[in-house]
This record gives sequence, structure tokens and C-alpha cells, in this order.
Amino acid sequence: MTPPPTVILLESNDTVRKHVESVLSSAGWTVVCEQVSKDALNTLTRSKRNTSIALFISNFKLPKMDGDDILQQVKAISPLTQRMLLIPGDKPDILISAINKAEIHACIISPFQDQDLIDQAKQCFRQFRQALKRQQLKRVTTHQTRQMVEIAQKLKKKNERYNHLIDEKKAETIRLTALKRKQEHQNADLSNICLSSLMEHKKIPPSPDAYRQAFITLCNTLKTQFDQVTTRHHAVPARLDLKKMLSHDQKDSDPLLHKDRPASPELIEKIITAAFVRSMTAAGKSISPPPDADEPVTDQTDNLADTCFDLSLSINETRAYLKKTTAFEKNRPQFTLSDLLDLLREKKISYGRLDDEAIETWISQSFDEKLLIATGEEAIPGRDGEITVYFETQVTHPGEINADGSIDFTKRGDTPYVKKGDLLAQKTASQDGTPGISVFNTPIPVEQVIDPVFMAGPGTQLSEDGFHLHATTDGQPHWDTLGTFSVNPELLIPGDVDFTTGNIDFNGNVVVKGIIKAGFTVRAINLTAQAIEGGIIYLSGDLNVSAGITASNISTHGNIYAKFINHSRVMGLGNLTISKEIIDSDILLSGICQNTTGHIISSQIKAKQGIEAGKIGTSYSTPVKLKAGGEDHVETRIKQIDQALEASVTKFNEFLSNIKALEDQDHAIYRQINENARIQNQTKVEITALKKSLPEQETSKGLLRYQEISVKIKNRIKTARAAEQELNRIFETQDKIAADLQRLRDHITRLEERENALRIEKTALKVFSKTAKSLSMITVAKTIKQDSMISGPNASIIIKEDRRGCKIQEIAAQEDGIPYYEMTISDL
Repeated sequence: MTPPPTVILLESNDTVRKHVESVLSSAGWTVVCEQVSKDALNTLTRSKRNTSIALFISNFKLPKMDGDDILQQVKAISPLTQRMLLIPGDKPDILISAINKAEIHACIISPFQDQDLIDQAKQCFRQFRQALKRQQLKRVTTHQTRQMVEIAQKLKKKNERYNHLIDEKKAETIRLTALKRKQEHQNADLSNICLSSLMEHKKIPPSPDAYRQAFITLCNTLKTQFDQVTTRHHAVPARLDLKKMLSHDQKDSDPLLHKDRPASPELIEKIITAAFVRSMTAAGKSISPPPDADEPVTDQTDNLADTCFDLSLSINETRAYLKKTTAFEKNRPQFTLSDLLDLLREKKISYGRLDDEAIETWISQSFDEKLLIATGEEAIPGRDGEITVYFETQVTHPGEINADGSIDFTKRGDTPYVKKGDLLAQKTASQDGTPGISVFNTPIPVEQVIDPVFMAGPGTQLSEDGFHLHATTDGQPHWDTLGTFSVNPELLIPGDVDFTTGNIDFNGNVVVKGIIKAGFTVRAINLTAQAIEGGIIYLSGDLNVSAGITASNISTHGNIYAKFINHSRVMGLGNLTISKEIIDSDILLSGICQNTTGHIISSQIKAKQGIEAGKIGTSYSTPVKLKAGGEDHVETRIKQIDQALEASVTKFNEFLSNIKALEDQDHAIYRQINENARIQNQTKVEITALKKSLPEQETSKGLLRYQEISVKIKNRIKTARAAEQELNRIFETQDKIAADLQRLRDHITRLEERENALRIEKTALKVFSKTAKSLSMITVAKTIKQDSMISGPNASIIIKEDRRGCKIQEIAAQEDGIPYYEMTISDL
């Protein structure tokens, strides 16, 4: 059974509202009455997912918003919902405005007839059903179009793949044909080679002297090619019997000549050297044979080069210099370019080496001049990005401290204020450095530049080039520690933050005249409150608490000022200033903890920029744990971000899995739609054909046949109606699936926005960590009790006895060249 259509009636006049509700209810409508525009729009928003609101009726004049403005928002929220406006008869201009602004579908002029209202409501419902049908058919058509496009793309890819294979086969055929022709030519050339043609080609006369000279020339060529090989290996056998080495009797016993192994470089060197010695001897040349392979050989050339030259390097290893020593003149005749190149190779100097001709010229010169033998590439350092801010960012006077230790934040002095269009800040882009290359051909790294985060928050706008930031509204400017600028309005809470107000989430400054009660959350830029008792606070700016903070969780990007902290957990990028006690609290800061007039009891505090305390510990409480210096806060926050990102990825995959399941259901529904549409079309065709045959039966007086055809027509009509009802049911199911899909996609969008914000915060934290200095020092103005545990990033100490007025600091030292860290205590 089809549920009755639903209408939202927005009317502030009780008499009119009740009358319209009565008329439409009697006509079968479900009427939802609202008196306030915000409530009516919220009801529509909650119902838009299942497209259950067919009509929205609004009076032309309401206390906070005109009817045409409301219907304009209705159109944006639920485009399919029909829009009707109630107007008085003497206001025709309102009708024109409503048509232009909200594109209304109907208008009732009061006073009106009940039947006129019913008729117009029915017409709106018909239009709503038609619009819904069009949307459903459009969805089916879009799905089918997408399927056709996917099929076409698959066929196109398959065609491209086949064409590519054909092209590869053609190319391979051409290559093999060319290779075959080349091989045929080579075989023809080889068949024509003989000694006489070779001598003719080389123009060698047929005489013993000419043969000998040609052989000697060949030996010299071989010597030049293998000179460096024999120099590196040094140990080469002088008297080698080639016949013995290559005889079949020795092949199997010599591992170097095993038939299953390729000839090794050592074997080739022995053969060439032996051939060279024999040929030179045969030519009448006297050559001293190399030492026997079994005799130990020392690297005399390398040792000699080391004594004849001094090699020096520039500090950054981009310049290498050679200077001749006194031993050079004694050994000058023995030196060659090859000797010096071997020295450079031994020292691994390979980049930017001087050319051989210049080196040979320098070797041959007698004067003693240092030679720049190799030149690398200097590393060019980069430039950090900078941000110039055009408003006061440092409020050095947070407020006046009263006699009881509370802070009067009304006496803070002047507060920065900007107007719309003002330039708030300007960024100078960072410039990456260029790595260098040493003469050893190793990279010389450059430090990574710092590119500060430059983000536009509420009330600001970034220029198209991304380097200028302007105010888009009047207000108080703020630049948080992680690089986000904002111009903030102010929200005043005259009393407490409790069940009356609920949680506060405001993109601006919040001032609470009372107390933030337990369990309530405040998210804002800056927050000023009388006290916090069990609240949860997230701020991108400063926290100012006149009294104290008790049993609360605080997270800020700015500074914190309060009278005391008790049983609380605090994380902040800025400084913490407490005038009285810090008791049983866990505090993690990237700034400094200032408590020079107070007392730290049973607490754990880690502050990157040090701790300034009045008193530390008592004789009866749990020992205090203090740490100065280090990146504990940033590392903890980055770990939290990484965990949040991992959880986000898990949630993202879960959403994708749910979307896939819903899309599979949607695809199955399309098959049902196609089947029922086919049945519907087929039955319509059959009904048409049967109706055409009825007159023929009447004229021929075939009453029995006439009755049979009439029964068939009735059955076909029932089948068509059943198919239509099934289609309507399927479309309703499909609408719900579409709504669920949209809801999941909205979740994914929000998830991606959250992930992006977390990644930006992580980057900003890393930049902040590099720029914020660390100070491993704790000062005690009055007393520090025995057993207090003090640590720095690398060392720690337990106080053995009570001390007064002292400074505890981590220092770096060395003993026997071994660096170490220790905590030192000295008087103030």
C-alpha cells in the first residue's frame, strides 16, 4: 500500500495553520506543522534522504525570514519537493518575487477556498511524482550509458592491444629480414678473404722484412691496449710456453683453461704478454721479462707516486691539489701520465679531473707550482621561507594578577583590531638549495629549507598567488603557532557552559563569564573563562582562566594563563603561566612552564623551553618528575596524528566496502527494473493488439471469442499493473540505496577533509619543531625537595637532598675524546 504524501506546513498564525492542517489531512495528506523557519528547514533536511516530503507550504511573512527566502532554501535542500506560497490578495509583487527567487510551483491567495487548496496540493503531488519518476529514469539511463561507455572503452583497449601486437610482429619481421641480409653479405665477404687480399688491403710488400715490421707494429698496438692491464696486475709470468699452455694435455688440469669455462682475464693477459715477449725478441728487440709469477711483487709505482706528490683537498672536498715533492726530480724519468692517473684512481678522485694534456704539461715542467687537479661542484644553500605579519602578535601583558592570585583579563591593554580588506600577512617563498658534488663523485647534501605553513582560517582569504592574506571581515586578528591566520568575532556566554548552552563550537573568540562545567566541550580560537571544572578544551589560540583549572583536559596551540591547575592534563605549543599551585597534573609543553611564585606538587611536567619554578615537591607527596628540553610534546602529538590517520584509513576502507556492497545491490536492481519494464511494455503491446481484434468479434457475433479476448485483456492489465507496482517498489528501494550511498560518500568527504587537516597539522608541527629552540634548564627560586626527578633529553638526576635557589641544567662534555651528557646543579 502506497503511504500518504507528506507536506511541511510553515505558518506562525495558529488559526491559519490549524485550518490548513485540517483541510489537507482530510484530503489524505500527512501534515507536519512548524512555526519557526529553522525547525521546518531542519525537518526537511532530515527527510530529504528518502524524498518523503512532497510539498512545502510557507506563509509569505514570518518573524525571522520572508517566505520566498525560505522557499529558496527549500529548493537548495530538496529540489524535488514542490514549493507553495500563501500570500494575501493585495500583494501581487510578492508572487513575482517568489517566482523569480524560489521558482515556486503553486500559490494560494488568502482568503482561499478549501477545494482550491486541495486541488493545488493534488497538482503539486502529481508534479512531485513525475519529477521523482524523471529522476529515477534518469538514473537508469545514466547507469545504462555508463555501461555502454565501459563496453566501448574495453573494446577500444582490446583493439589497441591487438594493433600493438601486429605492429610488434611487423617490426620483428623487418628486423629478422635485415639481419638475414646482413648475414648473407658477411658470409659472402668472408668467403673472399685470403692472405694475398689482406696484404693488398694493408699495402704490405711480400718480403720477410715487411712481414717482420708488420708483426712488430701489431705487437706495439697490443702493448698499448694491454699496458694498463699488466700495470694493475703487476705479477705476470715472463717465460710462458704457449704450446704447453694451449696443448690438449694441459687443458683439463688447468682450471683457467677448462673446456666448460670462458677464458679468464688472467689467462688472456698471460697469453698476450708471452706473445709480446716472443715477438719482440724475434724482431731483434731486447726486453727484460717480467718477474716470475711465483715471486712476490710490490707496488713500486704507487709507492713512488705517493712519495713524489702531495695531494691536498679543500674543506668541502670540491677542490683537489697536487704538489711535487723533492723526490719527484730524482724519479722524473720514470714517471708517465699513466702513473699519475693510477694514483688518482687509487685515491678515488674521479670527478672534474683535469684533462690529460694539461697534466702531462705540468709533469714535464720543472718549476714547483701547485696544480688544481680536480674540481667538484659547490653546494648552494637554500633559503628558508619567511612570513611578515602586519598586526601585533605578542600580547606581553595577559592581565593583572589580583591579591588572591586570580587574573583580571579585562586589564590586558590594547587588543589588535583589523578591518575588512586589511593586509594581515605576506609570505616570502622558500628556495631549495642545490646539492654539490665532491671530487670523489659523491653528493654534498644541503640542509632542507623550512617552508612555513601559511593558512587562511575563518575571516581571512588567501590571494591567488598564495603569498598574501587579507581580512574578509572586521575583528580581532590571530596567528596561531601552526601557521593559521584568522579574524575572529566574539561569542559572549553570560553564565556557565552547562546543559543550558550545551557544547560550544565557535570559529572565533569565546568569553565565558561563568564556569565551564564537567563533561562539556569548548572549541574556539581564544577562550577566556572564570574557571574550568572538568571541561574539555580545544583551542588554536590562547586560554585565559581567571581562577583555576580542575580535573580538565586542555589542548591549545597558544599560551595558557591560570591561577592554579589541579588533577588535569594539559598539552600546549605555547607557554604555561601559573601563579599558584600545580597539583597532580600531567603537563606537556613546547614552550616554557612559568611557576616562579607557585608550588609544583605530585606532577609530571615536560617543557621544551625549560621550567621556572618557585617550590618543587613536598616531604609527603609523590616525587615530582620534571623534564626540560626535547621534543616530547611534538612527538606525542605526531604519534596521535599517525594513529588517527591509521584509524581513518581503516574507516575509509570500511566505507568503500559498504559502498561497493550497495553498488552491487544497485546493479542487481537495474536487472529487475529492465525485466519489469520489459513485461510492462510487452503487455501493453499485447493489450493493444487484443483491443484491435474486439470489434471484429462483435461484428461476426463471436460472443464466446469476444469474452475470451476480454478476459485476456483484463489479465494483461493486471500483469502490467503488477509490473508497475513492482517497479515502484524497486524505485523506492533504489532511492533508499541512493540515499545511503550519498550518506557514505559524505562521510568519505568529511574523512578526507579531516585527514588533510591532520597532515597539514603534522607538517606544521615539524616546521615548528625546527624553529622553536630547546632549553634543558630548570630554575628553582625557593626550594626543591629530596627525591625530585629531573631530566633533560639525554641525562637525568634524582635530587639527593633539599636545595634552595638553584639551577639544574644538562650539559655536554667529553672524556678521553668520548662525548657524554650530565645534569649539573649550581646556585642561582
